[in-house]
Amino acid sequence: MNTEFTPLDFVKTRLLKEAIYRKDQEDWEVLRTNQDKVNHFFHSLGLRLVMDEAEGFAFLDQIQIEGVDRVPKLTQRRQLSYQATLLLVCLREEFCRFDTAAPDATRLMKTVGELQDLVSAFLKESTNQVRDMSRISAAIQRLTDLGYLERISDDPETYEAKPIIKAKLGPEQLEDIKLRLSKYANLNSDTSD
Repeated sequence: MNTEFTPLDFVKTRLLKEAIYRKDQEDWEVLRTNQDKVNHFFHSLGLRLVMDEAEGFAFLDQIQIEGVDRVPKLTQRRQLSYQATLLLVCLREEFCRFDTAAPDATRLMKTVGELQDLVSAFLKESTNQVRDMSRISAAIQRLTDLGYLERISDDPETYEAKPIIKAKLGPEQLEDIKLRLSKYANLNSDTSD
C-alpha cells in the first residue's frame, strides 16, 4: 500500500474543512493547476469546487440539481443565530458599498465596535444591553469560526471581512434572507425581553 501523499491530497482534505485563499500560496497553486481533477473528485460526493481567482478564494459547495431528488450530501447546513445571520447580511451589504466606493481597495476591515454598530442598528431597543452585546460578540465569534471574518493579528480589535461572503450570499439569497429576517423581527417585535 502506498503511504505517500501528494500535495493535492492535502488540498482536497483542507477543502473539506475550510476555504483556501490565495495568500496560502502553495495550496492555492496546487488547486489552480489541478482544478479539473478536484472538481471531478468531489462531484461524485455531491460537491462542486467554487473558485474565484479574482477575489482569491476557493471552497466546496453542495451541488443543487433541479428535478433531482437524491444528491449525495456530505456537508450539513447549520442554522445561524438571528444576530449572526443579521451580521452576515450587514457584511454582505458592506461589501456592496465597499466595492463601489473603493474599487481599488482589496480588504474590508471592521473594528469590533463597527461590527457591533452594524447589528445594533437593526435590533429593537432592549433593557439588557449586556446580553445584547454578548449575543453580538457570539455572532462575531461564530462568523470567525466559519471563516467569514478573520481577526487581524496586529490589532485584536479589528477583523477582515472575507470576500467569500459575496460568493456564499448572492443577490437572490441575500434578498431571501433579508425577507426572512424581516418576518422574524416582526414576529418577535411583540414579545418582551
